[in-house]
Amino acid sequence: LVTMTAFSTLLLSTALLLASLTTAAPLGTPHSTVIPLTTKTFDSTVTTDSANTLWLLKFYAPWCGHCVALSPILDQAASHLAGKLSIGKIDCTIEKKICKGKFDVRGYPTLKYYRDGEFSDYPLGRDLDSIVSFGEKMSQSAVKIVKDVARVYEILVGGANGAVAYVVYDPKEQTEEEEESGIDKSGATEEEKEATKLLQSTERTRVFGQVARKYQAQGSFGLLSPSIDKASIAKVLGVGETNKIPDAGFIARIEEDVPTKFLTGDVINTEAFAEFIKETNIAVMTELGGHNFRFASRRGKPLAIGVYNPNEEIKTSKFRKEMKQYAVSGQYKEDYVWGTMDGIKWEKFVSQFGITKAGLPEVVILDAPERTYWQDSSVLSVAEFIKAVKDGEIESRLQEKGPKNPLEEFSQLFITYMPWSLFALLTLFVVVFWLALPSTNPIRPVAPSREEEESKKDK
Repeated sequence: LVTMTAFSTLLLSTALLLASLTTAAPLGTPHSTVIPLTTKTFDSTVTTDSANTLWLLKFYAPWCGHCVALSPILDQAASHLAGKLSIGKIDCTIEKKICKGKFDVRGYPTLKYYRDGEFSDYPLGRDLDSIVSFGEKMSQSAVKIVKDVARVYEILVGGANGAVAYVVYDPKEQTEEEEESGIDKSGATEEEKEATKLLQSTERTRVFGQVARKYQAQGSFGLLSPSIDKASIAKVLGVGETNKIPDAGFIARIEEDVPTKFLTGDVINTEAFAEFIKETNIAVMTELGGHNFRFASRRGKPLAIGVYNPNEEIKTSKFRKEMKQYAVSGQYKEDYVWGTMDGIKWEKFVSQFGITKAGLPEVVILDAPERTYWQDSSVLSVAEFIKAVKDGEIESRLQEKGPKNPLEEFSQLFITYMPWSLFALLTLFVVVFWLALPSTNPIRPVAPSREEEESKKDK
């Protein structure tokens, strides 16, 4: 991370304030660089340009170290994703009308994406690979056709363990049409044409396709081909006998080694499916980090975090397995959001809960909104720890707020009270400069006193 001194930070903020005239980006051409956006250019650049319909937006402040570190990553991503994903940046120390008024930005950097007239929180990591993967994924069809159900996890989530996907199956799906349709004339690939026809063929698949488009950034979606037999579907989804597969078809949430959840109800519509996604779109046990901690910690349940040492592979593997078993079938599995966290990478964070490297692996319960946690290094078993918390044997403790960075806090206050803080700084500078100047009064010789003259005569 780039560290900025207080003086250079203030000079940079002042320069940006006084020289913030930004030219609007040209419309109709895919962007290959990060585009500065202002209150005047934001809407016309982001929401009306047909050549740039998918945006990743960075809301930042010049004094923010994480923002500075993210800049070269976004520069590389913008070049790589030209024509697929456009990237814009908004300086929140200047464009307060956008940051505070329109988006209520409260931390830096904040990343959001725009598509189909809606702004949403960016859900993935902030490294180059994650951002590029996001752009690639969002520029493709939201729904993939699965013709080999045995490869469903490989096709939808790349075989990643602990990844959630949604599938739709409807035996009434079909692609044949008597006349050539607009789909056939669209210029899309044959695979894309087939997918579009299947998605539009029944009410269930239409609902699935519409919602998948909206939630593409948050999940993976697949359509099981109608040619797949129900016995194969039942086997892969782990539901046992084929009579557990609804004859009329289904929409389901799938996760490897986790029981399948079906969307139930008499009416299958976009509202019902969207609500189903909101409730289930997190793995039974997810790896927690900076990109998803806020999302996981604000789902209405406390977090049960398994903190591990990645350098101790055997111990960590056994601990992960124990955690997941409890998350799937434990007595209080529904009472928590389950996750794991690298205790070495996030050592500073977990240390505020009394967790040390020597004590790993260890479980901690955290109610983030209430800043309350439960921790006891002496209880080693996951099941015993959860039971002790439930029985009140492990008492809750209040999470203490860490000290703020003085430079960052001063910079925030300085920018918040612009332009008055700038005037105060300039006034202080003038006063200090004036005091430091040498006196302009001429030095006149002073006549010696009578005592001094008599003293000289005596000598």
